[in-house]
Amino acid sequence: MKVYFDARMIDHPGIGRYIKCLLPLIAEDKEVDLHILGNRKKIENALNFKPKIFDFDYPIYSIWEQLGFLRLGKIVGTDILHVPHYNIPVLNKFNLVVTLHDIIHILYPTGAKNKAASVYMKYMVKKALSSAEQMICVSNSTKESIEKLFDIKGANLTVIYEGIDRVFFRITDQEYLDSIREKYKLPERFILYVGSIRRHKNITGLLAAFEQFNKRVPDIWLVLAGRYSQPINLKRPRVLYVGEVASDADLAGIYNQACCLFNLSSYEGFGLTILEAQACGVPVICSDIAPHKEIGGEGIAAVEPSYIDQIYENLYNVLFEKEIRDRLISKGMENAARFNWRSTAESTIEVYKRLYNESCHSSRLAFGNAGRRKDT
Repeated sequence: MKVYFDARMIDHPGIGRYIKCLLPLIAEDKEVDLHILGNRKKIENALNFKPKIFDFDYPIYSIWEQLGFLRLGKIVGTDILHVPHYNIPVLNKFNLVVTLHDIIHILYPTGAKNKAASVYMKYMVKKALSSAEQMICVSNSTKESIEKLFDIKGANLTVIYEGIDRVFFRITDQEYLDSIREKYKLPERFILYVGSIRRHKNITGLLAAFEQFNKRVPDIWLVLAGRYSQPINLKRPRVLYVGEVASDADLAGIYNQACCLFNLSSYEGFGLTILEAQACGVPVICSDIAPHKEIGGEGIAAVEPSYIDQIYENLYNVLFEKEIRDRLISKGMENAARFNWRSTAESTIEVYKRLYNESCHSSRLAFGNAGRRKDT
């Protein structure tokens, strides 16, 4: 069962983690002959095994990638192509598996880099729904959003949760934690946000809520970590932006020293940072959107982002009420144990097998029909 996996976004946040965590586990399966598409150097640096790489370094969202897919069609043939994003081939047909993480640019156009992004995404997702043999959604919330927006009940939409990398756990090595604190100049006590700096993440709301809380609890800081993707002013008193963290091991060290994870995002497809924080034994306060509640389970304090008093109360309880803090930590670690990348990989391989078996069945039928026509 030969599978070609488009890994060009291996260095992106979010989707890049999905690719890096999933591919080594898929490669272990003896039934899968995995070929990875993308920039050879990036792939070799990002993965901890020696993959079969096919040079395919076309810019995403471009006409060049579509021309690249045309050339690729002759090589892939009837084998499986897995694209972990909505930038699918539109000029030719593949046995296609697509992973949809979210439809943010459609639901929140202001979160996109330009106005065309929303139109492009809507067209491409609609195209994927009609041309992909199998589609993977990373949460029920994402699946339901797609079904509602496009007025479908898709039999080819399969929900497969993402996992948590094993690097995220409770760290007791104080020397290591001290080195991370020094490396990123972390304050003594801080609330943590991890994620891209984008409008749909409601960063301005997060900053405003922290500012109000900081007036009553003046010794606390807000630390933000993630890619700076849109021009949002982060220069506020007691707010530290550390940029993109150098490694997952470093990020785990930052999580372990935070008082809590604080996320007031307006929309998410999954909510991986919630699980990472929970696995590190960090209580989570987050917006009460459906994906957060689905993924975070009982291990989150869900708040309405515009209710400042509710946010203040939850932040205060997490910082100063031991019983509430301990319960969130316990429930969070219990919840995080539900998610692991091996299960994600196994479920993804089952999707491949389903498509492979259907393809083989169709080929046998076509061969049989051709034989009968010849005999006649």
